[in-house]
Amino acid sequence: MARRAKARRGGGKAETGTAGARARAGRKSRPGAAKSYDSDGAGGDSLEAAAVAAALALAERQPWTRVTLGDIAEEAGLPLAALMQLFPSKTAVLAAFQRGIDRGVLEAGEVGEGSPRDRLFELLMRRLEALKPHRKALASIAAAAPQDPVGVLCGWGRLLHSMSTTLALAGLSADGLRGLIRVKGLAGIYGSVLPVFLRDESDDLTRTMAALDGRLQRIESVMNWIRGRVKSET
Repeated sequence: MARRAKARRGGGKAETGTAGARARAGRKSRPGAAKSYDSDGAGGDSLEAAAVAAALALAERQPWTRVTLGDIAEEAGLPLAALMQLFPSKTAVLAAFQRGIDRGVLEAGEVGEGSPRDRLFELLMRRLEALKPHRKALASIAAAAPQDPVGVLCGWGRLLHSMSTTLALAGLSADGLRGLIRVKGLAGIYGSVLPVFLRDESDDLTRTMAALDGRLQRIESVMNWIRGRVKSET
């Protein structure tokens, strides 16, 4: 996995690392890309797929705070009662969307090449690529987060599950206290990159790749320093 070529940020600065090689290679021809959310991503459940697609379409057109379950049912062409049997809240609809993205990442398979940092980069970019078609809707949903603390807490729990799965696909343990630290650390990295992703209008997500690569590199450097200190004291 060639990951050490130069890339350019949106500001024009050159940067070395995973992001550069990936940008030059081009993701359209890369195997193992995760699907965006669609009817297949819903595991064949047409009602779930219709509800999720309707919610995203509404979020793209208007602030998420104004969207109701009734709006989602009307947009999806579903009776409200039928929708509420599947989803008692908007948060539940978003959880279904996240599950669909998780399935797409899993269906794309494991990443067995390169260093742990390379593998994590590949898997997180796989997830962000799947989210790319829904970026405008996600920006609307993210803007509503301060007004929906319950939704944020539920989303955080789902994100931790997704990051645990990401670590496993990268061949890294998510078990025990060390695993929990890894999961929360990776969730923090992913969360810090999301605002960059939501503003990144480049076709190849160059700024997002550079931001993700830089954060993973800093964490890797800190962990290597800690290991070195531990070894020197034993």
